[in-house]
Amino acid sequence: MPKILMVEDEACIIEAVEKTLASAGGFCLVAVKDPDRAVSAAISEKPDLILLDIRLPGSDGRHILKALKENAATRVVPVIFLTGMSGEGDKVIGLNMGADDYVVKPFGAMELMARIHAVLRRVRPHSSLDSVDIGGLKLDAGSRGASFKGKPLRLQPKEFEILFLLASEPGRAHTRGWLIDNTSSYGMPVNTRSLDTHIKNIRRKLGTGACLIETVPKVGYRFVSPHERL
Repeated sequence: MPKILMVEDEACIIEAVEKTLASAGGFCLVAVKDPDRAVSAAISEKPDLILLDIRLPGSDGRHILKALKENAATRVVPVIFLTGMSGEGDKVIGLNMGADDYVVKPFGAMELMARIHAVLRRVRPHSSLDSVDIGGLKLDAGSRGASFKGKPLRLQPKEFEILFLLASEPGRAHTRGWLIDNTSSYGMPVNTRSLDTHIKNIRRKLGTGACLIETVPKVGYRFVSPHERL
């Protein structure tokens, strides 16, 4: 279960993020309000990712980021900045200092989860996040290999990404917006019409496994858990 360390002084934002991670499932959140405890918490908690507010009482998140990158125990932990500063210059400075991404306040739950998943996929290329073996479907993100009941699937890049996202969290309904946000960085952007077309093509290629992908009315799609089909 990926552990997220959040350095943030606003209780309402911590609560909102906690609810977002809880609804996503599979995440553990540890929140730190005192910026002076940020580095020590990162060392003791050993998080998989840090959400770091830039503007903290009596401190600057960029100073904390610098300290994290200078410490051997925390320098490889990915950091996503939470910032109210939308200027391009501020974002570039943070990224150049070693931040892996940034989210501008106010942010939506879908955007935050999309960025968390994207960063974790980048920094954990050999983790369980990059392989799926469920209901006869096997996917490997490293090789982009895909098969269903032993038969290879010839998936286009975006088809693979979409199927991987759905199969990684069986039973969970994903909105079209969430799926679009998580695939739009790969080549040409994805929109609602092209997403639905990709889903149609994936179902066709799955053949008898087409029923594994269920349409959730007014929401999007979900991968049906194997136990639901018993």
